[in-house]
Amino acid sequence: MLMSGLRSSKNLTFVAMMAALGNVLSFISIQLAPLVPSIPVGPVSISLALDFSHLATFITALYGGPVIGGLTGLIGGLVAAFEFGFSKGNLISGFGIPVGKAMTGVVAGLVMSMLRASEKRSMLVPSTLVSYIPEGILTAFIFISLYPLYFGMPSFLATAIATQVLVKAVCEMIAMGLVLMFLADNRGFTAYLKGVFS
Repeated sequence: MLMSGLRSSKNLTFVAMMAALGNVLSFISIQLAPLVPSIPVGPVSISLALDFSHLATFITALYGGPVIGGLTGLIGGLVAAFEFGFSKGNLISGFGIPVGKAMTGVVAGLVMSMLRASEKRSMLVPSTLVSYIPEGILTAFIFISLYPLYFGMPSFLATAIATQVLVKAVCEMIAMGLVLMFLADNRGFTAYLKGVFS
């Protein structure tokens, strides 16, 4: 299955380019929109910022399918993994963030490939929201189950942080779905990406 999505060097090059774009978008949005500064909570620090790396994930998932979307999400999540995980001494988030982003890319590719051409544009925002569900479940599990267990964080605090992260993520999914609608309306952009994956 992996090779069916990555059957050409052109596809691999495009994944690398889009993953790099995802990391750039992540870095810029994190730096420009820090919602909650780094707060020490026990042995780890928690921060909250906008992260628009999934725009690259959704673009590749829409035109390249689940394997391409998943790989782009995995690699495109490295900046977020460093910023919210590794740089704060948090290996759980450091490894969990790219895995969650890969899950979103895979589900987005599956969901968007099932849409009929006539409904594709109008369903992009709901598609981004649905695609985030597995990553959202993983995020909630990490905060609510693993943080109290490994970092001794009080459950009520872990739940409060998870809720803020999930609400922020839903807002990001809606915003990126709207941008995706705009991009999908651009004939040149669509023709180019269809050519990449033809």
